[in-house]
Amino acid sequence: MKNDLYHRNTQQLFLRLSKLFFIISMFIISVDTYESYKHHFYTMVWLETTALIAQMIGFILYYFRLISLRHFASILIISVSLLVTMALFIIGENPEFSLFALAILPVFIFFFLGVENGKRFSLFIVLMLALAVLNSELRILEPIIFPSSLYVEILIGYVGISFLHYRFEEYRQSFQIELLTFSKSQKTLLRELNHRVKNNLQMIMGLLLMQSNRVKSDQCKKVLSSQVNRLKTIGLVHEQLSLSSESTTVDIEKYLRSIIKSLQLLTKHTIVLNVENGLKLDTATATYLGLFINEAVSNAIEHAYLTQSGEEIRVSCLAENHTCRLTVEDRGQGFNSNDARNSLGLSLMENISDFLEESFMTLELENGTKITLEFNIKKDSKKLLNSDLL
Repeated sequence: MKNDLYHRNTQQLFLRLSKLFFIISMFIISVDTYESYKHHFYTMVWLETTALIAQMIGFILYYFRLISLRHFASILIISVSLLVTMALFIIGENPEFSLFALAILPVFIFFFLGVENGKRFSLFIVLMLALAVLNSELRILEPIIFPSSLYVEILIGYVGISFLHYRFEEYRQSFQIELLTFSKSQKTLLRELNHRVKNNLQMIMGLLLMQSNRVKSDQCKKVLSSQVNRLKTIGLVHEQLSLSSESTTVDIEKYLRSIIKSLQLLTKHTIVLNVENGLKLDTATATYLGLFINEAVSNAIEHAYLTQSGEEIRVSCLAENHTCRLTVEDRGQGFNSNDARNSLGLSLMENISDFLEESFMTLELENGTKITLEFNIKKDSKKLLNSDLL
């Protein structure tokens, strides 16, 4: 579950808000400390300086990874909350700011501390406010900043706001857990589905191989063998999906290496693969890409060279500016114009390229054969290619 994209995005949001809260609170407390010092409110200066030091220590400990982000956020919210509540007892330059802070504190308390810890800490602040009400009546600490009636209103208002945020955060976390549980179950079902599809394709391949062993015609054997290779290419996609944590995208490097490894068993020529590291494509695009490579390399194995003397067939798949360029080339005898028009493999490759987004295929016949396919990477794949969360 921690590898889930939604969870990572939540962690990124938590990190950004923690840093923002840290910068804002440091700035405001620093300014207020200076004002308190100018007006000789030395008790508030001491409290505010203590809060600043606590936040700086928390930041340093988090920076060197001695504490977790959650603990750093807890230090921030606890230091600010204690400072705000103590400002209701001790006279300072701007007590009205405490009233404003008390109205927004529950948002940060329940977000940073969570439902259970936020509930406990809110009860502590309510207790502090109740003590402020008691202090205004009994006049234990002088001077009294606000009248007792205002303290009662502050207490009632804070309890109401805290309860609303408590219920909201409780509902949000409950919904998040349900969403993550549903997402996990969907991924499990998709992996199981891909596993079953792969097994069914293997069963079909087995039947085709059995049929190939029974027929006597070399042409029939060749056709059946080609169909087996195509099914194997499709099956490799579902194998990648069943083993991967991603349920809708395929790691192209692993996928193409599996295809090339399978094709390498059919020839003594060396198939050299150069593929973009970290490139991920959606299932449909990966399937078409694999079928295209299967056809292109199979054609090169069968027709490029007159002898099986260990020549090279080069396959390249690179991405640039959200365009994927696939190249399959050899230094063999090439096609003549009639062969190119009548080639079933080339026809299949042209049909496959039509299914890809904004694609075009070129064929160069000088010094061998070079087949190039360029297509646009879909928007979802672009995000995966550029995302720094992966």
